[in-house]
Amino acid sequence: RALVLDGVVPPTLALGSEHARNLEASLDLQFARCAQDATCAKRLGSPRQNLDALFAQLREAPPQVRFRDPLANSVVEETLSAGAVAAVVRLYAYTPAIAAMLPLSLHEAASGRPEMLAAQARMLSSMLGESIMHGMQLSVICTEDAPGLAVNPADAGTVIGNAMIEVLKAQCAVWPAGSLAPDFHAPLVSDAPVLLMSGEFDPVTPPRYAEQVLASLGKARHLVGKGQGHILLARGCTPRLAAEFVDKLDP
Repeated sequence: RALVLDGVVPPTLALGSEHARNLEASLDLQFARCAQDATCAKRLGSPRQNLDALFAQLREAPPQVRFRDPLANSVVEETLSAGAVAAVVRLYAYTPAIAAMLPLSLHEAASGRPEMLAAQARMLSSMLGESIMHGMQLSVICTEDAPGLAVNPADAGTVIGNAMIEVLKAQCAVWPAGSLAPDFHAPLVSDAPVLLMSGEFDPVTPPRYAEQVLASLGKARHLVGKGQGHILLARGCTPRLAAEFVDKLDP
């Protein structure tokens, strides 16, 4: 009868193949907000320059950091790796309200105080391990996307580089994969009413993906939430707009 698609992926795309460049574009947009704010720019400097300097340091000599575990409230000591920081940056970028902490965290780390960033990395690692069913995730990815993933040399200098693709390809080499319908990657064609939604700063399903899907739909509209990240449906007035659409079928 009708479709609401939130955080849209074109069926023609191998999801993950553009994660590295999408994250860079999202960070550029979000970091620009600090540059445009006189107080943020003065006190915290350039988040991008701080991030680049931190990665250069971590790849050369990752430090041991003593900090308080934010979940267990115990003092721990761990190596702060480039991979751990990349995970924090990537996952925070999903939600701009949380990504707003990155300029401060990166400034602290670049100034020789990486404890805040180390605590955030430990918290994310613990919480994600409990919330993602990795077996199911691999069954989907190895069936639908892994065959279309390939290392891209152009992504080598980005925050996540090709690490995610390399790990997924290695995992899917041994993980069972299902079968796909012959038209699985065909564009979505429909005359049903469709409401597509994207967040302006989404680092994983950017607005241009929904624009690609919109091109083959007959009765559809694409809403982009300004200043929003991944998944728009719970934000602001969006639930009311989606409900009105489902009721009236008028995108």
